[in-house]
Formats: sequence, C-alpha cells, structure tokens
Amino acid sequence: MSKLLRRSSLSQAISGSLVALSCASTGASASVLEEVIVTSQKRIENIQDVGISVSAFTGDQMSALGMVNTIDIIQQVPGLQLQSFTPAFTAFNLRGISQNNFQDNLEAPVAVYINDAYIGSMNAINGQLFDMERVEVLRGPQGTLFGRNATGGLIHYVTNRASSDNLNGYVQGGLASFDRKSLEGAIGGGLADGIRGRLAARWEEADGYIENKVGNRDQQGADGYVVRGALQFDIGDTIVADLIASYSEDSDVPTGVYVVQDADSDALGLAIPTNAPRAAPHEDFSDGGYFDRDTTSVTAKVLWEISDTVEFVSITNSLELDKFYTEDADGTPSAQTGAIFEFSTIADYSQWSQELRLAGDHDNLRWNTGLFYLDIQGNNQSIADGNVVTPTYNTALTTTELNSTNWSIFGQIEYDFNESWTGIVGYRWSQDDKDIDVLTTNDSRNPDGSDDGLAPVVQVKDISAVNTIDYGDYAARLQLNYTSAADDLYFVSYNRGIKGGNWSPSRDVAVEDFRHDEEVLHSYEIGSKLTLKDGVARLNSTVFYYDYKDYQQFSLLNAVPQVVNRDATNVGGEVELFITPNESWDIVLGLSIIDSEVDGAPTALGIDNEDVKLPNAPEYSANALVRYNWNAFGGEMTAQIDGAYTGEQYLEGTNNESSKEDAYFVGNANVAYTTEDGAWKYSAWVKNFTDEEYRVYHLDLAILDVFIGDGFGFTQEVYAPPRTVGLSVTYNFGD
Repeated sequence: MSKLLRRSSLSQAISGSLVALSCASTGASASVLEEVIVTSQKRIENIQDVGISVSAFTGDQMSALGMVNTIDIIQQVPGLQLQSFTPAFTAFNLRGISQNNFQDNLEAPVAVYINDAYIGSMNAINGQLFDMERVEVLRGPQGTLFGRNATGGLIHYVTNRASSDNLNGYVQGGLASFDRKSLEGAIGGGLADGIRGRLAARWEEADGYIENKVGNRDQQGADGYVVRGALQFDIGDTIVADLIASYSEDSDVPTGVYVVQDADSDALGLAIPTNAPRAAPHEDFSDGGYFDRDTTSVTAKVLWEISDTVEFVSITNSLELDKFYTEDADGTPSAQTGAIFEFSTIADYSQWSQELRLAGDHDNLRWNTGLFYLDIQGNNQSIADGNVVTPTYNTALTTTELNSTNWSIFGQIEYDFNESWTGIVGYRWSQDDKDIDVLTTNDSRNPDGSDDGLAPVVQVKDISAVNTIDYGDYAARLQLNYTSAADDLYFVSYNRGIKGGNWSPSRDVAVEDFRHDEEVLHSYEIGSKLTLKDGVARLNSTVFYYDYKDYQQFSLLNAVPQVVNRDATNVGGEVELFITPNESWDIVLGLSIIDSEVDGAPTALGIDNEDVKLPNAPEYSANALVRYNWNAFGGEMTAQIDGAYTGEQYLEGTNNESSKEDAYFVGNANVAYTTEDGAWKYSAWVKNFTDEEYRVYHLDLAILDVFIGDGFGFTQEVYAPPRTVGLSVTYNFGD
C-alpha cells in the first residue's frame, strides 16, 4: 500500500481535532498539542497548516463533553448558535448566518455533511450522536470544495467506519433526569481477508422536561433509535471501498409546545407583550404535540490510488426521510378555552448525490478537481387548523411538490512559491434547476369540527411565471499563506459564496413575493495559527468582513412565513487558545465577536424595521473548558468543567424587543473514572448546573390580532432544558 492510500486510510483512524482533550477511553493522557489531522480541504492535513477557521472534536472528546445529539456541539464552538422549536426541524447559525424560516422546502446556508454526503433537509439534521470519529465545523464560505449552500460555513459529522481488522467495540448505558434512559454500543473487526465490518446502534427514551399542567403528557422528550452498519473492502492493493447504511426512527416524540405570551402589535407590526406569559419557561398548559420520523441513508465511498501522487474518489449517497409533526400553536387546551390553533407539517423527502473527484499531491503543488450532482424530490404539506372563537372552523392545507437538481464542476490548486509562501486558487461553477407546484385548500367546518356541508375551496394561483429557477453562478477562493521559520501560519483570503433562490409556498403569499432571489456573500478574512511557549499553547485567531448581496432573510410578512432579500454586512472574528501546561491539565478558551447590520427587515405589516442586526448573532460569546486528570484507585480519574457565555441577541430578524434575549451563561461538569486496563469507565455529569433559563426560539405572531381580531395576537417561545444530571457506564472491549 503506497503513500496516498496509507494517508487516506489514516484519516479514518486519526480524528480531526482542534480541541484535543485528554479523554481517551483507555485512560491514557494525551497532550492537546499532538499533531492534529483534519480533512477540511478534502485531504489529510495538520489543522495548524490549514488557513481556515476550524473547530473540531474527536469521538472521545464528544463523549467527555456529554454530546449525545448533533446539536450539542454548539457550546464549545465559537460563533455557532442554534435555532430550533422542535427536534423535527433544526437550523444552525454560524457567524450570524442562518435560515430561520420553518418551511420544509428550504435549505440552510450552513451546510451539514454526514460521512462526506450533503444533507439537504433541515428535518434530517437533529439526531442521536454515537460511535463518532470526529466532527468538524468550518466557518466562512466553503463553496469552492463543498458547494452552493455552504455560504455561512459547514458542519461535517464523521462516524466510525469499519477500518480495523481487530475485534473492538463498546457498550454504554445511561440514566439521567426526566427519566431519560439510553443504551448504545458498537462492534467491529475483520470478517474475511480484506473485508472489515462494524455495527453500531443507539436507543434513547425520555419524558419531557416541560411539565404539562392540565393532565396531558410532558413535552420535549425523546423516543427513538438508530442502527448503522459499515463495511470496508480492500480491492487489490490500490482501492478501498466503504459502505455505510443507517436507519433511524423517532416515534410519537412529545414536542410541539410553546410558552405563549399575549401581545398587541405596534405601528410597525411588532409585538408588544400585554401581560405575563401563560406559562413558566418549563411549564405547558396545552394539548401537546408530537412528531414521527424515519430516515434511511446509504453512502458508498470508493478511494482508488492511481499512482503515488494521484488518487480518485467517488462518493454516492441516497437519503429517504418521512416526517409528521403537529403542534398546539396557541399554548392553551381546547377543553378550557375553545381556542384552537394547531399547525402540522408532513414531509416526504428524498435525495441522491454523486461526487467524483481527482486529487494530486506533488512536491510543491496540490490540486483537487471534481464533478458533483444532486437530485432532491420533496412532497410537503402544511396544515393549519383554527377555531379562533369564530363561527367556523377553518382548515388550510398547502401541498407542495419540489423538484431540484444541481450539478457543479470545481477545482482548487495550492502552489508553494517557496518554503514560506503558498498561493491558493479555487473555483466552482454551480447550476441550479428547480421547479415547484403548490395547491392550497381552505375547508370551512362547524365549531365542533363536524362537516358543515360546504365543499372545500381550492385556491389556485397562476405562479407559472415564478415557479421555476434556472440559476448558474460561481463560488471562488483566493488565498495567500505565509509560514514562518517557527512553523506559525498567517493567511489572508477572499471567498465568494453563493446560495440559490427558493420559494415561500403559502396560500396567502402574493405572486410577486412567492419567489426570493439567490444570495451572494463576499468574505474577506485574515488569520493566524500560532504555537507558543515551546509547544505549551496554541493560539488561533481569525478576523472576517462579510459583504452580503441579497441576503435571504426570514419575515412573517402579512402573518405568512416568507423570505425576502436585503443587503447586509457583518464584521467580527474568533480567537481560540489551547493550553497544556503538563500531562494532567487541559485548558481551552474561545471568543467570538460579531457586529452585523441588515438594511432592513419587513414586519408583518410590510414596513421595514431599519438597520437591524442578524438574528442569533450575539456581539460577544465565549466558551471555556478546564480538565484535570490524575491516577487514583488503580486507574485514572478526570474532572472537567466547561461552559459557554452568550451575549445579548435578537432571536428574530425583525429585532422586535420581545425577541431580545439577555446574556446568559450555561455551565456543565463531569467526573469520570477509568480502570487501568481501559475496559470500564464510570461517569457522572451535570448539564446547565447554573439552571439558566434561556430561549432557543421566538416567533412574533402579535399581528394575528390585526388580521383575526378578538385579542388573538401572541408570541411563541421555546426554552432550553433546565439543570440535568446523569450517570453512564461504558465497557470497552478488544483493540
């Protein structure tokens, strides 16, 4: 096996970690300043040699940090925030860039990849995290190598593959607050000469952390499992093929409730709260909601070493997802108030993607070029049921059929002018072809829900002029790196990121507002990656300036979810410091600064609130971690405390005062004991030991009082979990 193939196989065994904590399950201590390997440029590199702002975690680090869900990574990644009203739909926010619209046909500007495959649906992002190799978070546009919807950045989850010939695996059980129970495990090893396999699974069940006060079940719980199988084949001496298949199912998961606060609207159409919320942050007085979801994904990766300096990679993925979600949107039980406002969505989603890539690594030249194709088919429904103390019961059904294809050709070249200076040029041409069909139905019923004898009214709009998108554009990268005699890296870069247009399908959207345009981001960055004090510390920092053209901004224009285009600017940066004074201590500090300005945000009345900030973009946020390990009881003890500070921010693009979230700090702690042979590990942990009450979602529906009357205006809020404690026991076996 020659050079390139050995290096590619190495990427399956070495994690790409920026925060390399000493948390190996064997109990052996490891310095954070060991060589760190990432694949953020689609090849194996030491992270200190990559001129990109990257944060990453190994699987062991994620376990030590108590990350059991894909969204748990946000607390230790500078500049990363979350917007989520249910696990059935999740949007990441990176450096203030996100997509806060909750319609199922949209794609996020922070791209998510799993095992090298793009995930085009925000319904498929939130899931259980287990048996992981690593996760990488890349800040800034990544359109050259990763595609059109990586405008704000990229998050890449990589699971453990079948890369070991020796028998290995683990079993872990856990108990936590709110009757949370989990069981996970994996087993892998050689099956035959040149064939390896791995099987992993996780199951989790929990009551909700939001207590229902009117006799219904508690909300924001869990009930689901994931099964994942992997095979790896050696085909001759130059080809390695990986096949990864997974199936996940969530069943009757309690979710879909809000803390609701009555509100009037001001002259702009923004919420003015009128009294105290109808419920406390972790209380619910509604009929409740739930979601069902099942997802099947198959990924095949073939790596062929053509020569010692050139390799070929093929990545094929198929993803199928079905989701049903329903919520009690007004937060009150129908038996008490007679006021019903329920909202449901159904998503039938499938995608198929293929990437073909050639890469070369020569003495002073590295290059990467390829083709990409993506086909997305979506059949979505949204159902709004309302008996808002009116004579009739209305059911509005919107059915959407989406067909989307994208093909692109890309390439990137890195050339070393000498030992110190390196130039990078990247280019990607991306072609979007999309079409959409929308049908809306309005069904009038009696107040008790019985048929009133009237036929449903089918509303057909002539959208023939706006229901197709034929959009081709380019992403580009120009970068210059300087490496000092001390191997410190300094870089300056320009990136042009692109994101295609889409639609806001609803019966009440005017034809001229039905389609929104593509967005273009010009990003300018300066950064450095330094090794200090003879290797005791690392200091990585980046400063960026974003110039956004036609930024896609979420709005509830006329009380209907829509996306509009506005220009925006954003300036800020990140600093990360990693200190390992000796083998027992690890200290990690991170800071993010964001100062953004959007030209305007239309309110529900169609009036722009001028010069607003990006949503979920606190001016300051910081993370910290301190970990200490020592020998005890014949094994190793570890104690860890970590946390994140999030500054004041607006949770909505309109910057209405009711969506302003004050600064807060969330702290976590963990104590663990690992036996000398590494076979057993016992952990006790607490998340949010500060018991901080903070919101992760806010929606201003005060304008309903204008459109419907009868004092029906309100805001919806979702709070993060309160203090949670738990225990876990892990048994490791094999090599």
